[in-house]
Amino acid sequence: MKPAAPLFFFSVFALLASAADLAAVKAEPDPNRRSERALGNASQALDEARKAAASDDSKALAAAFREMSDSADVCQDSLAHSGKDPRRSKYYKQAELKLHNLIRQLAGFGDTLPLDQRDDAEATRQHLQQVHDAILEAALGKK
Repeated sequence: MKPAAPLFFFSVFALLASAADLAAVKAEPDPNRRSERALGNASQALDEARKAAASDDSKALAAAFREMSDSADVCQDSLAHSGKDPRRSKYYKQAELKLHNLIRQLAGFGDTLPLDQRDDAEATRQHLQQVHDAILEAALGKK
C-alpha cells in the first residue's frame, strides 16, 4: 500500500497545479496574451497526459484531457473578446497554427493509448478541432 500512496499524492498535486495554471491564465488581463497562454497550458496538459498514460493513471489522464479542452475554450473566448478584427489579428493565425499542431500531436498520442482510453482522447481531439475550425472561420470569414 505504501508505494501507491506517493503516486496518489503526486496525482492529486498535479491536478491541483494544472487547475491553478488555468486560473492564472484566466487572470491575464490582455485577451491576446490570455489566448497565447491558454494554448501553452493546453500543450502542457498534453505533456501531463503523456506522463499519466506512462504511469497508467486514468484519473490524471482524464483531467489532462479536460484541461486541454478548457484551455482551448479560454483561447477562443479570449480572441472573441479581444475587440480585434479577426482578419487583421496575428493572434488568430497563431492560435490556428498552434491548435492545428496540438490536434496532430493529440491524434498521434491517442493512437498509442489502450483501446479503452482512446474515446476520451478522440472526444478531446474533436473538441479541439471544433475550436480550431471556429477560429479559422472567424479569421477567413466575410467582413
